Amino acid sequence: MDKPIDDDAWDDAPAERRQLAPSIPVLHLDGFDGPMDLLLDLAERQLIDLGRMSILDLAEQFVAALQEMAAHVAIERRADWLVLATRLVLLRTRLLFPVSPEQATDAEREAEYEIDRLDELARMRAAGQWLARRPQLGLDVFARPRLKEVHESGYVALMEACLVVLRGRPGDETFEPADVYRVEVPDFWRIPQAIERVRTLLAAHPEGGPLTGYLPAIGREEAGRTMKLRVALASTFAASLELARQQALRAEQSGNFAEINLRGAA
Repeated sequence: MDKPIDDDAWDDAPAERRQLAPSIPVLHLDGFDGPMDLLLDLAERQLIDLGRMSILDLAEQFVAALQEMAAHVAIERRADWLVLATRLVLLRTRLLFPVSPEQATDAEREAEYEIDRLDELARMRAAGQWLARRPQLGLDVFARPRLKEVHESGYVALMEACLVVLRGRPGDETFEPADVYRVEVPDFWRIPQAIERVRTLLAAHPEGGPLTGYLPAIGREEAGRTMKLRVALASTFAASLELARQQALRAEQSGNFAEINLRGAA
């Protein structure tokens, strides 16, 4: 093994110590384990993520290597190590600071956002601690139960009340029984009527025609004509869908919002 430098301390050192003396410090960092010059080469060529590595660990391991080999490595060699370590620290610090004014503005904005978020978190924690110190209902203090008025009555009293409502009180001649509510069903064109009309017209004219041709006759002067026309159109359309599902007719439409034509299924 050739002597790295001409130094008296190296000449006086035993042969086994000279063999064990490293040519450069070996670092053990997050994501890297090897000599310092190799780490610098990989970092300069951007072949390793230098941002994962701690500057503190790098400095501590480098200082420990200098102290350990201070008596065995010449000062010129240690100066070379210092230059390599400085270049590593410079590369690492460049990752901590923006390289352009735009990135600096973005970093400042993100820092302000994080500060506001931390302040809001501190306020929420303070409010939570204040609430935790307040007396807790059911633990520290207890609410007075409410007294509810209970009305008890029997089945006979219920029947008597119902008879009073139905017949009225004795001597009350002005009492009139309530009218029974009955639902008035309007005279509209219904789906069964529409199905029967479509079947009848298609049997007479299998070539079919437009959907509006299957509507019932509604006079112009008839009351509620507009509503009846709308209901008849909806019922006839539903009837045509049901008959098409039963394969009793074919419904055709040339385009969106175009007129629907009905014709026999044969």
